[in-house]
Order: sequence, then C-alpha cells, then structure tokens
Amino acid sequence: MANYSRWEDIKKQRPAPADETRAGVEQDFALGQLIYDLRTVAELSQRELAERMGTTQSVISRLEEGGGARNRLDTLARVATALDRHLVVSFPEVVPKRLKDAVQVA
Repeated sequence: MANYSRWEDIKKQRPAPADETRAGVEQDFALGQLIYDLRTVAELSQRELAERMGTTQSVISRLEEGGGARNRLDTLARVATALDRHLVVSFPEVVPKRLKDAVQVA
C-alpha cells in the first residue's frame, strides 16, 4: 500500500499534458482503433496483415495500439493497400472535434 501512496504523490506533482499533446495521443488511439476494426472486418490476423504489408506482426500491434511508426502516411497507405482499401487524405476547412467523427468505416 505504501508504494501506491507514493505513486499518487508523484502523479500529483507532475504537470498535466498539454491539450495539443493529449489531442495527438487521442488521434493516434482513434487511428489505431480504426486499423484494428478494418483488420477484423477483413477477418485477418495481425500476422496475416503484416505479411500482406511485408512487415512483422509486432509492427501491426504497435500501429493498433496507437504508436509504432507514428502512423506515417506511407505506412497508412501500405495498410490501406493490404486491406484492399483506398487511403484518402483531406484538409477540411473545419476540423472535426474528434478524429473518430471524421473517419467512416464502410
């Protein structure tokens, strides 16, 4: 129990992440969830998707967790191709409140 108490004290002393940082993390998680959803709809395992992309299962795992290659455009294009999808990038005048609001799974 003493460790928990010290950890709570440490957390209280740390500054909260900036809104921009928090928003970036939330977008990474939303994109990871989208990749997971598309993969499972396609009935592919992480390993099968990795083989289609010419990478490893651990890379797919990191992407789905919202990290890894930081969702670079070329990586996302490879994911789309492996899932027989098209990657569309747009720059709308009004930015959606959440990435999830901007993403549609068809």
